[in-house]
Amino acid sequence: MLKRIPVTDVTLGMYIHAIEGPWLAQPFWRPRFRLTSIDQLAELRESKVKAVVIDLARSNTPPKADMATRVRRAQTRAAIERRAADFRAARHLTNDARNVMRGAFDAANRGEIPNSVEIDSVVQSITQALDRNRSMLLGMMRLKKSDSYTYFHSVAVGTLMINFARELGLPEEDVRMMGLGGLFHDIGKIRIAKTVLNKPGKLSAEEWDEMRRHPEMGHALLLDGEVPPTALDVCLHHHEKVDGSGYPFGLAGDQISLAARMGAICDVYDALTSERPYKAACAPVAAVAAMASWAGHFDPDLLFIFMKSVCVFPVGMLVRLRSGHLAMVRDNGRQTNRARLSVFYDIAEQRLLPPSELFLSDIDVSAAMLESPDPLAYGLENWPTIKETLLEGLDPSAP
Repeated sequence: MLKRIPVTDVTLGMYIHAIEGPWLAQPFWRPRFRLTSIDQLAELRESKVKAVVIDLARSNTPPKADMATRVRRAQTRAAIERRAADFRAARHLTNDARNVMRGAFDAANRGEIPNSVEIDSVVQSITQALDRNRSMLLGMMRLKKSDSYTYFHSVAVGTLMINFARELGLPEEDVRMMGLGGLFHDIGKIRIAKTVLNKPGKLSAEEWDEMRRHPEMGHALLLDGEVPPTALDVCLHHHEKVDGSGYPFGLAGDQISLAARMGAICDVYDALTSERPYKAACAPVAAVAAMASWAGHFDPDLLFIFMKSVCVFPVGMLVRLRSGHLAMVRDNGRQTNRARLSVFYDIAEQRLLPPSELFLSDIDVSAAMLESPDPLAYGLENWPTIKETLLEGLDPSAP
């Protein structure tokens, strides 16, 4: 039996048969599914959807509200309200931070010194928001308006830098410096013609030469201000590559500071996952997969730590777990927060195991995932075959 109900009456366990309204206004990619998590329910209630059609026969709602059920419902409501409050706080922060960075960029373009107190307050607000709800804030940073992309991009990279630095366990003052570096990294683009910045097609040789000057122009704009050396370094060197093929100076390896290597990763990740006039946005998983495939572009050890900081890993990546096992990252459709690992190898016993599943949302990724090792280091000469077997959902230990 089908029944239409307002979104406010939807509860966990209900089977959604249809969502009313245009497809683009719907928060889910599947047309029919059972609501099983508070996040799904909160996302539905925060959307512009007014009503849904539920299938009563396929819904798992309690027949009567006993005391235990009432307690669970109260806890669910409280969790939804907390998530909604986090959503509002993250949206407020991103809008305020964008406006502060717009003012800082405009001031620099006029030859004035950006307001360091306001910039520091942005870093502090981002740090507090990450403590409150990291996944909410990082998700919000992918929602950018085309008319203020440069400012939103700076806020997003600053947020990613702070999150990254904390994943690395850096001291709080260093975390602050990394955040400032992210906020200021692209300030030189204020001097690049908008026709070049937003050109939908391929840049000409002359336009590309102009674009490549933005790190040095940004560094020059900031040099006479009260900007810390770390932020200046990120601004000047965030387009350097570890193989020496970057710009503006072709630095390689350890010639590039930790801050600049981090900035390069955060800058590209946010650019790839953002929609621009000349490209569609990549899914986070597709972005990290592409970045991991660009040999010589990024510091590979830092890139893995960055993946841990955003809890996004390319499908097929081999990882070593603190438990003493090897596992491979599996896909789970568009539910990236339910991405999974196939645990398949016991390091101590040096043997393949029947694969067991481990969902990333169920573990502390930072503590559990240690590195992305070379399979040959563990005697897995036939890793391509094992990988293909795991991707097909089969048992690599079977004869």
